Amino acid sequence: MNRYDLVLLGLILEKERSGYDIITEISNRELDRWANLSTSTVYNRLTTLEKNECIVGRAERDGNRPERMVFTITDKGKEVLRKEVLKHLTGFNDDPRTLGFAFLYGAENKELIRTLEVHERRLVQEIENLEKMIAEEPRPTLYPEGPFLNCMSRDHILVELKYVRAAIGILRDPIRNKKLDGYFYINFGNRDFENFNQKKD
Repeated sequence: MNRYDLVLLGLILEKERSGYDIITEISNRELDRWANLSTSTVYNRLTTLEKNECIVGRAERDGNRPERMVFTITDKGKEVLRKEVLKHLTGFNDDPRTLGFAFLYGAENKELIRTLEVHERRLVQEIENLEKMIAEEPRPTLYPEGPFLNCMSRDHILVELKYVRAAIGILRDPIRNKKLDGYFYINFGNRDFENFNQKKD
């Protein structure tokens, strides 16, 4: 599986959608910033996901409009999505992590917390290792605080640790956690995107 499938399964889990609906939603939510999904990629991946029994399509007609295929996620698709969300949460790169956090509703709350707590411990250990290396480096160094690359790595990990802990706090809070029932809702709560987009125009 790849990030394209994570996005498609996550959006279909949120609600049944056609390929056109997905493309529109990707544009509305600026999701292409993290997963560069072209129109052809969306339709190719939908075909593959259906062959792999992760989604089921059904033909639908609305009045005189052309027939369209609307997709529903299957139990197999939900399980694939769950595993991918958990895997992406602890990815090394910002983009996969962003997608993991964007689709938190694709996994169980307890599992999300457990995964993030394990990741939190790893980050703390990595910071400790870097601090030791920084302290042991002979001075002076070109960068006043110590070895440049080690300091930069430590600071990046400190920022990640801050947000991992914040996410755990949101997931543990029953009031805030209830608002994580859609794509990227960790960013702002369950805002109504259709109304939001109308206001912007």
